[in-house]
Amino acid sequence: METYVAGLCRQLQLRGHRSDVATLDYLFNSGDPLPPYEHIDGIDVIRLPSRGNARYFFAPRLLELLPRYDLVHVHGVDFFVDMLGTLKIIHNQPLVLSTHGGFFHTQWFPSFKKAYFNTATRLSLKGVDRVIASSPKDEELFSRITDNVSLVENGIDFELFSGVDRKVRGEVLVFVGRISRNKRVDHLLEAFAIVRERRPRARLVIVGPDWEGLGEGLEQQARSLGIRESVTFAGNLSQDNLLKTLAGASLFVSASEYEAFGISAVEAMAAGIIVVVNRIRAFQDIVNDGNNGFLTDFSDSPVAAEAIDSALGMREAAAARMGLRAKKAACRYDWRSVAGEIIAIYQQVLPAGDNG
Repeated sequence: METYVAGLCRQLQLRGHRSDVATLDYLFNSGDPLPPYEHIDGIDVIRLPSRGNARYFFAPRLLELLPRYDLVHVHGVDFFVDMLGTLKIIHNQPLVLSTHGGFFHTQWFPSFKKAYFNTATRLSLKGVDRVIASSPKDEELFSRITDNVSLVENGIDFELFSGVDRKVRGEVLVFVGRISRNKRVDHLLEAFAIVRERRPRARLVIVGPDWEGLGEGLEQQARSLGIRESVTFAGNLSQDNLLKTLAGASLFVSASEYEAFGISAVEAMAAGIIVVVNRIRAFQDIVNDGNNGFLTDFSDSPVAAEAIDSALGMREAAAARMGLRAKKAACRYDWRSVAGEIIAIYQQVLPAGDNG
């Protein structure tokens, strides 16, 4: 979500719009405090005090900021949309929501989530002028509780990733994403252990912050599987180092059991990297199995390992053709066109005379 917001803000600024960000004043995963204000890459970031936790928080001071702006774009389904949607009759601010998968990323209290979605969220969305579904799955889900849904899939910096100079040496698998339970890095390690039996020189690079404190357990799992020396837990990388890592990747792999969109897979495809990803709806919307990448079942380690092994064993010419098809598929998510779709929605919900 942070990547999405930063990309959209940059595109808005390039088109002459002011775009500020309001968020909370601490990190969800660690609780570490953040300064109340920062100016980052030309974007004003205002951080608000709150009560509660990562599952649900209260930050009513957002209301004080509203008079500064012509339109508010909320990202994610949480307190902000509940408050602003419910109080629309008071603040009367044009309001847009991007879904980002809602709050269905984990299996935590599924019955409660479903009930909340069909009652409180349904009520909140009555005050939202347009719901932007981040994926076809979200479009289907949110259309059950509101008629005001438009599909605009996530954007990527296609020019940046498509410009990666691929220099693949050896058999290197790369995963990029937060280390959280829904990403199922444990399943990825199990499949990789089988791949290593067939390809002893294969390596796995896991890129991303340890969002839920799972790193130590995953490292222990890798040791138990006998693959610790072949697995690199790279942590959070700078953009330059991420691009260098992707440049050396043979495959992009993900065993994630839930994605709102799968942005890191699309970025890898933009770089011309063949992806081998879990057969879930978000990836099925992006990957045409056997054409521009591969879908498999990472809950079945031998099946996933076979898919990875087959992809690594592709002839160079066939792999190059698939990489080109992957890049072509990723082009549709270029921020330059995605931002245009979002701005068109802004113009539709702004009052006449305010949408220039």
